[in-house]
Amino acid sequence: MTPPTRTSIAALPRGHEFEPATFTLPGAQVRAYLDAAGDAGDYGAHVPPLAVAALGLAALQERIALPEGSLHTGQEVDHTSAARTGEALTLTGRIAQRSERQGFVISVIEFEVSAGGRRVLGARTTIMAPGEGA
Repeated sequence: MTPPTRTSIAALPRGHEFEPATFTLPGAQVRAYLDAAGDAGDYGAHVPPLAVAALGLAALQERIALPEGSLHTGQEVDHTSAARTGEALTLTGRIAQRSERQGFVISVIEFEVSAGGRRVLGARTTIMAPGEGA
């Protein structure tokens, strides 16, 4: 199977809708995230909301490319339901805002993660990436 084509975030227009990304969060992957974040907490079978957001964005990155020099400049998360390790999750999202400043493209991605028909979280991520030709 051919991996999906990855398009530079700087090339995506405002309103672009991403194909849904389906993923699971195995316990080992969640633990690796928590260890990297310095979180020694025991959440049992639950996944902390910021881990869901970060690992969901990792699934989205299978579809978008971040050019060298890109920065993750902001993150908002609205947590509404607990996700569990191993549970099938679906991320849907779109480019909600896009602007250009001094050779950089600033994109705001709004996305939602759901599981079994329930909303787990909604989020807004801001990414600043070098524009075409920068």
